[in-house]
Amino acid sequence: MDSHELELNVCLTLRAASDLHVRVPVRFSYSDRDPYAVQATFHIAPGQVVYWMFARDLLDEGMQNAVGIGDVKVAPVESSLGRRFSIELETPDGYACLTGAVAPVSAWIAKTYEAVPAGCESAFLDIDRFLDEHSGR
Repeated sequence: MDSHELELNVCLTLRAASDLHVRVPVRFSYSDRDPYAVQATFHIAPGQVVYWMFARDLLDEGMQNAVGIGDVKVAPVESSLGRRFSIELETPDGYACLTGAVAPVSAWIAKTYEAVPAGCESAFLDIDRFLDEHSGR
């Protein structure tokens, strides 16, 4: 079975204060090696990178409806700039809300579902490899 790895590079807007908005380069990554997850790499500042991993279906559903509880929430937002979404990230150390255009992210998510259709993720899991990588054996 061929491996599928897909990336999307976009800029999202971080609201740093009520009147300060900062453009943040973000790379979304998807691999059929972990078919349920999407990794987001936020390049906050030179030398400052933040990594988050969350469910692919959370990102997908969040383009249409508010979803998520706890650390990651994704929701569509009203905007005069066209269809947009927000990602809220929260830890005990802080909170961030980023917004961006729906179109490129939705198109990229569609490609991930072409690579690994919804409901077929378990067929791509290699449980033995996963246990080897996470158990130190």
